[in-house]
Amino acid sequence: MQSFVQKVVENYIIFLFFIGLLLFSLIKSGQKSKKKARAVLIMILFSAVIWADYYMIYIDKLPMMMAWIVPAIVLVILILLRRVVFPYRGHCTNCGKRLSITEFLFNDDNLCHACYDKLHPEVIPLPPEEQIRRENEEKKKGWIGWEPEREFVIAFAAKQEPKDYEVLVLDQVHMQKRPGKLSGAIGEIKASENRQAVAVRTIQKEFGLSCEAPECIPECMGKLHFWMPDMNIRFYVYIAREFSGEPKESTEKNPVWIRLKKMKYEQMSMDYPLWLPRMVRGQYLEYYAKCNTEGKIYEDILDLDAERDSTV
Repeated sequence: MQSFVQKVVENYIIFLFFIGLLLFSLIKSGQKSKKKARAVLIMILFSAVIWADYYMIYIDKLPMMMAWIVPAIVLVILILLRRVVFPYRGHCTNCGKRLSITEFLFNDDNLCHACYDKLHPEVIPLPPEEQIRRENEEKKKGWIGWEPEREFVIAFAAKQEPKDYEVLVLDQVHMQKRPGKLSGAIGEIKASENRQAVAVRTIQKEFGLSCEAPECIPECMGKLHFWMPDMNIRFYVYIAREFSGEPKESTEKNPVWIRLKKMKYEQMSMDYPLWLPRMVRGQYLEYYAKCNTEGKIYEDILDLDAERDSTV
């Protein structure tokens, strides 16, 4: 018995390390494993009592008989508190399926994953787009009354290939490979100008493509609103899906086709990844961004439920 007491005293730290990892994992799981985290904590406390008892025996402060008495008392208490200390079951309480080790350890209700998701739909993570919608509700209030001082179109050409879309963007030839090197074709809308006509003109001027035929008119896929310290700006995003001609190169701006899945967003303004792929795939949306004096975005909104603008 003396050797057993010695081994318990010497190896308790190893036991404490592993059961501590389990407790940490249970706490990290949140409400789903609250009861089992409490049970493990109680087990740690009772094991500490036994270790203290064995340590006192090991240093000859208590008689050897205490090596039996204290564990016996602890065992009786554990039996009385068995529902709290051992809330574990081997099978799903709903469907009877044998639980995996993670379901056994981390689910207070002792349910398999399928049954848990069915009975607790409130804890299923929201789809990314629904989460975006909810986060934006409060932010939109800050935009009430905002009006742009200047308006532009930003245009792209896109064609659908068998596996992916290809998008025509402008490469600012002399700019280093940093944000802003790649962009859409931008044209300013003057007072009383037709936005669609500006988009057609901009695509012709910057890309060298013709979209004047009725079946080639570019489509407005959304708006970009930028609240800046010195000026408020709005962009109307147009995408031409039918066109004629070939892109023309210049010494300043070079049109390049890039597959949407391989778009070099690191060479674009930081907002492009949020709206460009969605718009190219046919989703109308609006984007709102507040910028600091350096032009960096510090708050933005991606409105996926924006109503399509019927005017051109």
